[in-house]
Amino acid sequence: MKTSGLLLSASLIVAGLALPLDPAHAIPRTFVSGTGSDANPCTAAAPCLTYQTAHNATDSGGEITCLDVGDFGGVAITKSITIDCAGTLGGASSSITVNANLATVRLRNLTLNGLGTGTIGVSFTAANALYIENCTILGFNGGAAGQGIGVKFAPASTVSELYVTDSWIGGNGRAADGGGIIIQPTGTGQARVTIENSQVLDNTFGIFANGSGTSGVNSVQIRDTTVAGSVFNGISSFTSGTTTSITTDRTSSVLNGQAGILAQGSGAFVLLANSTVMSNGTGLSAVGSGGIFSYQNNHLTGNVSDGAPTAVLTTK
Repeated sequence: MKTSGLLLSASLIVAGLALPLDPAHAIPRTFVSGTGSDANPCTAAAPCLTYQTAHNATDSGGEITCLDVGDFGGVAITKSITIDCAGTLGGASSSITVNANLATVRLRNLTLNGLGTGTIGVSFTAANALYIENCTILGFNGGAAGQGIGVKFAPASTVSELYVTDSWIGGNGRAADGGGIIIQPTGTGQARVTIENSQVLDNTFGIFANGSGTSGVNSVQIRDTTVAGSVFNGISSFTSGTTTSITTDRTSSVLNGQAGILAQGSGAFVLLANSTVMSNGTGLSAVGSGGIFSYQNNHLTGNVSDGAPTAVLTTK
């Protein structure tokens, strides 16, 4: 009896070992290389060639690591994941899309270059949060109306967060639309955005928060950031009823072809603190009941037309 029990236990153990691993939970960390192959298992010793293959092989909550410089192609992100190219700044010329409900996505140390024909560098429709850290996003100038964008943050039905830190976003946009960072929720989507210690340069529009397509409330915080050289407006809040607010702190909007700061439409607000608005076509432009509020510690000078805040605030 005891011998039979031991044999049965051993048989079960052997059978268990023979079962294949669930591929969805097999690899917490995968690797890509410019000399890799998508026929590989995406390990450090045998890396994949593209982000998409590595993404599909990575466990939810896992990480893709770049081993060297390469164009690893676009990727449709559908789960919590980190892509980190520290030390290589590996990247892609195609779009990264984020449609991953309830997920947290981190893009670190990437270079995304649309090479003048790319449509959108990073396109977001759903996730709890997207982090863009120490990234360079440039050259997305192609596509139809509503494209030609470095980062498009457009949650459709959730309250979603975007964090852009230590990044350079430049040279994006079509002739009359698109730009660096476009925040444009739809439906019931709501945007909570923080942009910090970044450069948004030489885009068609710089940072544009458009709340006209959502019933939700949107809030954007910009700190220690420069927005410069935009063809049209540098920092814009645009809406037609729902609240879309932008707060700038220690931020510069300079050398933009039209307004350095624009608040257009009822519900559009921009609050300025410790910020510089200089050498623009118009410094401050409040249109259609939009509001620009100054904490009276800003530098507004040297614009073709400086404009003026619609109200002043006091610090406590």
